[in-house]
Amino acid sequence: MDLGLTGRVAIVTGASRGIGYACAAELAAEGAHVVAISQDPVRNAAACEALMAQAKGRIMGAPVDLNDGVALHAVFARALAELGRLDILVNCAAVIGRGDFFSLGDAKWAKLFDDKLHGTARCIRFAELPMRQRKWGRIINVLGGAARQPQAAAVSVGLNNAALLNLTKAVAGDLAKDNILINAVIPSVIQSERLDETIRAEAARLYKSEAEVRAQRIARIPLGRMGEGREVGAVVAFLASERASFVTGCAWNVDGGAAAVI
Repeated sequence: MDLGLTGRVAIVTGASRGIGYACAAELAAEGAHVVAISQDPVRNAAACEALMAQAKGRIMGAPVDLNDGVALHAVFARALAELGRLDILVNCAAVIGRGDFFSLGDAKWAKLFDDKLHGTARCIRFAELPMRQRKWGRIINVLGGAARQPQAAAVSVGLNNAALLNLTKAVAGDLAKDNILINAVIPSVIQSERLDETIRAEAARLYKSEAEVRAQRIARIPLGRMGEGREVGAVVAFLASERASFVTGCAWNVDGGAAAVI
């Protein structure tokens, strides 16, 4: 199925690894020009090199911290100057922060919101005007499962994601007037480096083996396996396309049916 993404310009945050990389790769393979944003310059360069091997369009690397508003705005300006337009924004930059709510200090609490909620909101604001000018746009916010199902051990991360789910729905009507569609995608238990890190940390915290923690997570998935980044990327690419022209303000679970049985 041709998604009609050839020549579209996409900015993807968190694009150096995991789900973010998978989303960037799917869009690049469909013919979109991709601006890959991630914080670490070394990881960003490696990801861009890998993307270029399969891309049909241009790949532009942008190692930038989403909390640096000036530098981030410059990335959006550069994309517009060099690629001429902005059609798609995929907000996939993630934050991991576990800890009991009552033990989190003000500084750590604020930092967790800076890294997810504030950075994503900043990107949406920067993308709005060029999309409104062209009367076409797609914004996809990739969120964690705690957006819908609170977790006591990760309350700050859950609140970040819940706030972004609320934002997705809140601005959908206003953006729709200019044919800008905004949706959320909520993956769960997707095999990645980040998942390996969380499993390792949980195993250490609970004095269990990593294999035991992994098996417990898989047991909660009706499909009986972990997902793959490309499966999330495929949903994101669909939502970024003209094929999803009547879909906005929605949240799409990509979780093997896990949310249906919680």
